[in-house]
Amino acid sequence: MSDMMHLSPIDDFASHHAFEAEELERYRGKYLRVERLRSKVQAAKRAAAESLARANDAPEPHEGSNTIFVALFDAHCRDRETLFETMRELDEACGELHGMAGGMQAAEGFSRRNSAHLEGQTGTNEWI
Repeated sequence: MSDMMHLSPIDDFASHHAFEAEELERYRGKYLRVERLRSKVQAAKRAAAESLARANDAPEPHEGSNTIFVALFDAHCRDRETLFETMRELDEACGELHGMAGGMQAAEGFSRRNSAHLEGQTGTNEWI
């Protein structure tokens, strides 16, 4: 029994758990932002499709001299620009989420490394 080494798991591992919890919370926030933006993109797609259908249903001719068509087509262009802007936001948010996920995997590998007092001890039959 005197050969046994006593370790304080709190000293070595608590900082890793706090780091992981903080990273997971940040990841969760970014993931929720991506999900909200996906919903916004779907709503914007529906709005753009509906405004295009209204413009296409306008009385002929579909040209600049038809003020009804012009107004409906302008509304569609605004809806389409809203869709594109939301898609750009979603793309940016997805990039941030993927970058963070890659960073978390690297940090996970780092935090799972052997503690300094265990270096060289793995794979042996020594009792620690």
